[in-house]
Amino acid sequence: MKEKHSFNILDRIKSIRYAVSGIGAFFRKEHNAWLHAVATMAVIVLALIYPVTVMEGCLLIIVTGLVWFAEIFNTAIERMMDLLHPTHHPEAGRIKDLSAGAVLVLAVVACCTGLIIFIPKL
Repeated sequence: MKEKHSFNILDRIKSIRYAVSGIGAFFRKEHNAWLHAVATMAVIVLALIYPVTVMEGCLLIIVTGLVWFAEIFNTAIERMMDLLHPTHHPEAGRIKDLSAGAVLVLAVVACCTGLIIFIPKL
């Protein structure tokens, strides 16, 4: 069993640096990161042009954040599958497809949320 360590601010700062490094790698190496960035900027611009309520703003933040989370998690799953199965493996391919499908479902939900919020304002 692992020994429990006390809280250490330097360790927390290191872990934040690792997370920021991972996000940086995501932007440098993943084309989808830029597509999501453009979509996120479009949502921000629309929210500035057509002011949203606090609740609408919260919903937009939540669904946008969930899409980002799903895409980063999908990337991690795809990289892990590539590491575990460098050559084509049908089950690894299915796992990657399922992960990508989860991102697509969430992106559609986010898009529908945006349409419900912004169409009445247009």
